[in-house]
Amino acid sequence: MFKPLVIAHDVGRTRDRSTAVVGGGSPFQATVTGLLEFEELPQGLYGSARASALATVDRHYNSNALIVADLSNDPSYGECLYDTFGPRVIGLHICPHGDGMNFEWRPVGRGSMLVYRIGRTRLIEQFHSQLATDSVRWAKGPMSEKAFGQLADLQTEMRESGTVYSTLPGHHDDLGISCCMLAWATRHPHQPSWLNRALADRMPRPRPAKISGLAWT
Repeated sequence: MFKPLVIAHDVGRTRDRSTAVVGGGSPFQATVTGLLEFEELPQGLYGSARASALATVDRHYNSNALIVADLSNDPSYGECLYDTFGPRVIGLHICPHGDGMNFEWRPVGRGSMLVYRIGRTRLIEQFHSQLATDSVRWAKGPMSEKAFGQLADLQTEMRESGTVYSTLPGHHDDLGISCCMLAWATRHPHQPSWLNRALADRMPRPRPAKISGLAWT
């Protein structure tokens, strides 16, 4: 239903919930991003247990989504994700600065993972721009309203370095940030190469030719 299908995974700290927001690009309107499902994963999950909870969401969509995961606070979690999803995982490091285009290949167990750096302000404002141009479609429901409310409630502070977005005391932004991550991935120019890499991993390996005695003289 989406082109491509994306699951954005914000990784919560001790008091936050990790999330899984499902959506992607519209197959009919290339400039439109759709947000379909908004999940808060159970608290107290870490490592492989958290990756397994995310895999449960992924299986609802035939295990066919790109997984865009926030690795800002726990880089080692990338190995658990790669073990679970393979090269479908794209890492994101949200930091004070970064344009979301520069990346590194980070070793993860039996392979390597792309990890991009993007500034928190840039990530949020890119999504705001899409909202302002009516390029985002939300599935109606209490969880989508919660995600929208988290973004609407962000405080802004003007500094010499630019605008800074922060949450109010006792509030959270995990669902809202996941929406921003999904929209970033849906519009990213490197997306075709992500899909090619993910599909190549799923192609069946050729079987070795059988050795026949007729080949010997």
